[in-house]
Amino acid sequence: MRSPWRIAALLAAAVSASLLAAPSTAAYTTTTKTYIVPTRHGHLYIEVAHPTLNGKLIRAGSVLTYSPYNAAFGRLGDTSSWVPHGLARISADVVGTGNSGGCYDYGGKREKETAYDLIEWIAKQPWSNTKVGMIGGSYDGTTAIAAAVSGAPHLTTIIPEAAISRWYDYAYSGGIRYTFNNERMGHENPGLVIDEQGFDTPLGFDFGFGNTPPQDVGGEHWAERVQSSMAPCDEAEHVEKGYAINPDYDKFWLERDYAKDAGKIKIPVLVAYNWGDWNVKQETSYRFWQNLKSSRFRRLAVGTRWEGHGTPKGDYPELRVEWMRHFLQGAKNSVPKTPEVISQTSDSKGKGAFVKGRVPQVTDVALYAQKATVNGFGQALLPSKPRGESDGVTYALTGTGTESGGLASARQLTNGAWFESPKLKRDVRIFGSPKVKIWSEVQRSWVTYAVSVVDIDPAFYSGDGAQRRPSETNALLGVTRGWLDSRYRNTLAKRQPWKAGENGLTLVAKPQDYIFRKGHAIGLMIMETHEEWVVPKAYDDPAAGQGESLTVDTNGKTVLQLPVVGTRVSAKSLF
Repeated sequence: MRSPWRIAALLAAAVSASLLAAPSTAAYTTTTKTYIVPTRHGHLYIEVAHPTLNGKLIRAGSVLTYSPYNAAFGRLGDTSSWVPHGLARISADVVGTGNSGGCYDYGGKREKETAYDLIEWIAKQPWSNTKVGMIGGSYDGTTAIAAAVSGAPHLTTIIPEAAISRWYDYAYSGGIRYTFNNERMGHENPGLVIDEQGFDTPLGFDFGFGNTPPQDVGGEHWAERVQSSMAPCDEAEHVEKGYAINPDYDKFWLERDYAKDAGKIKIPVLVAYNWGDWNVKQETSYRFWQNLKSSRFRRLAVGTRWEGHGTPKGDYPELRVEWMRHFLQGAKNSVPKTPEVISQTSDSKGKGAFVKGRVPQVTDVALYAQKATVNGFGQALLPSKPRGESDGVTYALTGTGTESGGLASARQLTNGAWFESPKLKRDVRIFGSPKVKIWSEVQRSWVTYAVSVVDIDPAFYSGDGAQRRPSETNALLGVTRGWLDSRYRNTLAKRQPWKAGENGLTLVAKPQDYIFRKGHAIGLMIMETHEEWVVPKAYDDPAAGQGESLTVDTNGKTVLQLPVVGTRVSAKSLF
């Protein structure tokens, strides 16, 4: 969450004319003021760039960002995009960070309640038209979601960009701790092998952003702000929960789960991110948008999977300008006709087109793992269940393994199971989260799984190993992936070991909008871990059978389910 794009692109937004029947935007000038805002958890520091006309502040709609980054990256850097249109630009330091007092709270109750208090304070000011909108990316978008679930009456709209809706998802996937990733996709640079997954938080926030004294020496309530922000708070609990080996989804995480309360949000919401965001993770924004059942106007704008932590290109920059103009100032523009979903597709060669319209209708297409020969290989994904019996695919449980290493040795994989479909007869677009139903036999009371859904280029079969992109190894591209500790198969709330022997579970991979091209095939790789992505877990149950291997069922119980765009799509029609 510390990527450089936050400094400018995350805070860049656009707004519009004021509620006053104002002349041209060139007539507005800027007056910047600081305020100290009382809240139930301490005094907050804010800076406001006011639009002025003829030397006087005008009553304006407010565009607010509530951020922990201000002390490090500055405030109001995008004022020129807002004030000339007659909107007040407001930057506030999150409780316990920057120049604000109080205890830093890592997404918790104090952040939600201070956001509520701040919004209501702004709405009561003589320079406010009572309407407050929030925008921001990464953590700055997360606080917008927190404010929305707080129910602040004068919060008019939010635009969370690449934001977290459930803090658990930022740290863990299926009970397994993230570390980095191996997405060498070209949107970073060809030689980069890792991208931050959030391994530095909460440690970096508690002892970085949340551990600096207010710098406005002598300002209003300065002594109180210094004392309260520098006092010991909840750092120990944050670190304990943020780096747990076995992270049960308890009260700590429930307090930081905004997605579960998203159904209560009634205001308009524009959710924006990229399908390739492996920092905050694309699933957290997608889940939030899906849960916005009561929002009177919800929209989704997503960029390609070849772009990482950030916002879409295309028309999105203009859309958020018009969005704020419409909802904060009542401007009559094209926002009411905005498509429900604006999503940029991708394929193995790169960025695709933006597809605009209603939520894509999908069919869950099942491909069954089995012993059968396709493409000259004996482990297949086919649209029908196998007829004969099989002894399954067995691989060694070593506690180690990488996705890149697995792809490099796919058909000779010894620490995982590899399956591939026949070549596709047509282009196949997926939208949403693939699911992998895994049935396996293992003599352990629990095991971890790492799955990868793979695009297989025809070059893989020709043996030329064409590498058109840095991420491809032997023309295999990991489209999406997922992880699961089997003890969390039924619920994240409590670990549930199983009896050694045959067991099943369903692993949900991260959502994507992706096109498998005609002539390509679809691969499924099942491993114990991806060390480039997550922290491997050592087996810790000496009372149970250790089990040095795991056998994946190939008799019709292990299934890859793909959300294929289209209604009543037949799996057999794809091949």
